[in-house]
Amino acid sequence: MVRTRRGDARRNRRTILQVAEEAFSDSSDVVPLNEIARRTGLGRATVYRHFPDRHALAGAVVAEYFGALKEAVDATMNGRRAFRDLLQWVLETGVSMRPLVTLMGELPPNAQQQYTTELIAVLSPPFHLAQAQGQLREDVRPTDLAWIMAMLTAATDMDAAGASTAEAVGGDRSAAIERLLNVLLDGLFIASQPAIDQTAE
Repeated sequence: MVRTRRGDARRNRRTILQVAEEAFSDSSDVVPLNEIARRTGLGRATVYRHFPDRHALAGAVVAEYFGALKEAVDATMNGRRAFRDLLQWVLETGVSMRPLVTLMGELPPNAQQQYTTELIAVLSPPFHLAQAQGQLREDVRPTDLAWIMAMLTAATDMDAAGASTAEAVGGDRSAAIERLLNVLLDGLFIASQPAIDQTAE
């Protein structure tokens, strides 16, 4: 009986986290915890028993993200994934999960800094490897990634300024952010140079 209850609790927690991840990705606004509870079909009491408030839920979703990130970093360190692809995934996740970023931004500054420090620490080994392999510019540092993420966060917030902002970026916000992301990545990574034909006259 105890094992059954524990198994149910794990499944319920997993369901809540899956619904929360979707809720943090399908809207530009923060979804209330009551709405997430409704979407799970488990009831408010069950959800609140696992996560007493939305910040606790956001922290759990971030922990899941860090788990996936560490697996992706391992793949990069083992040569199974390019660092540019990894960094693009990290940046795109920050854009697509804007409500989660908003919730984390409501935490005290020291807590926000802790998450940023952990993120940079996780990304530092593949960052330095990419530099050693000549893929990444030599004059950038892992801490610069925090500035890049802040720039993208500001870009995703631009739509809050109203229609004039949409007109300024050509009316297609997602396309504008994608262009910005590519520009940022192109600025970080060293483009491969075409081979010189020594036989050409």
